[in-house]
Amino acid sequence: MEEVVDLFGGMESDNDDDIPKNENYYIAEVLKLIKETNDFPLFIYCMIKTLLNKKHLLNESQIKEISEILNIKPEIKEVIKIKEKIVYKERKARVYEGDDY
Repeated sequence: MEEVVDLFGGMESDNDDDIPKNENYYIAEVLKLIKETNDFPLFIYCMIKTLLNKKHLLNESQIKEISEILNIKPEIKEVIKIKEKIVYKERKARVYEGDDY
């Protein structure tokens, strides 16, 4: 049996050393996982949540791309600042007591 396996050595499915591990490879692996779960939404949610917990490993452009895909917009807070300008301030009259003269 080993001789037959040696003869057809390139047909082993467990040997993934020849496949380049690039972006397309990992996309295919994730799609395979999703297909195995029959597009179960809870699985997809848990997978995304778990992956986003490791966002500190990503660079800014990757985080920005993911936020665009998820349609995340920055939260805009409206702040109103009022600054009053004093035009006229009434002053008290000075009362001199004593003998200055």
